[in-house]
Amino acid sequence: MPERRSATGEIPIEQAPLWVLAMVALLLALVAYPAFVGILDGLGAWHGEKLRTAIAAAVLGLVVTAGLATRKPWRRPRNTEPVDRRPWFVRFSSWLWGVVLYPNVLHGILVLTRKGPPPDYRTSLFLGLLLSGIQGLAAWMDGRKRGSKAEE
Repeated sequence: MPERRSATGEIPIEQAPLWVLAMVALLLALVAYPAFVGILDGLGAWHGEKLRTAIAAAVLGLVVTAGLATRKPWRRPRNTEPVDRRPWFVRFSSWLWGVVLYPNVLHGILVLTRKGPPPDYRTSLFLGLLLSGIQGLAAWMDGRKRGSKAEE
């Protein structure tokens, strides 16, 4: 298969070597682990079972990496494109990370590192949602700025 590169010289994820995909899965699992801990603690189901939680995070990292590597196109559409043609899995996985897991990472890190009783879940979740919202707003503003420059 010939190597396809983007305009910036990057190799798309669906043509990445296996070792790169393994690193991506590991990085996603490292983010998912504290998020799972935060979610479990928020539901009152966290009892310190680190191995099971780590395995679940690793499985999620593998599934998302495999899904993104086999679904085309996975990049977000430009502002000039009227329809999002990405597969459902790609759109769902970005929602999963941005809305469900990312806000819980902060609480999971606090639960894992803090001695004594865990912090209040609602406060941690609110801070995580606030940070996620700020990040989403910054990305939206950046997209609008790029779109206006492309129209000029």
